[in-house]
Amino acid sequence: MDSSTLIIGLVMVALCTLPFILSGNSRTKNEQKIKNAFFELATKNNTTILQNDIWYKSAIGINTTSNELFFYRKIKDTETSEIIQLSDYQKCKIMKLNDSSNHIELLQLVLTSSSSNKPEIVLEFYNAELNPQLNKEVQLIEKWSKLINDTIHSSIKIKKAV
Repeated sequence: MDSSTLIIGLVMVALCTLPFILSGNSRTKNEQKIKNAFFELATKNNTTILQNDIWYKSAIGINTTSNELFFYRKIKDTETSEIIQLSDYQKCKIMKLNDSSNHIELLQLVLTSSSSNKPEIVLEFYNAELNPQLNKEVQLIEKWSKLINDTIHSSIKIKKAV
């Protein structure tokens, strides 16, 4: 193999891998921006997030000590942030909307209030219109539904004990 073939081969490999490297760097940079904004939300409210997950332009976290749930999402120019006092809610359920082909179109966590005068809170985990590729959202929503319900039920037990 002569040196010109080797050089051309190396240049071709570099050109083929460059988009993947740039895409990975962009994704890491975006995740870091989401993470910074998310933890700043907790800091502004003088609390800490004990457990969290970050995925496609979204983040969710919980402080099980204070029964606070944090949710952050930034899609285009719209920024959504929620701090939810879980002791005000009685349950959390998963809402899943499928299309006619049984593909998931929408995944949401819905928190139902303890009192009838307080509306439900809906936290969107996945929307096919915004992100056509479903990644780890199904596993995340199941994990967080269980974690939130466990936290709600443990706070109810504490209230009844007192």
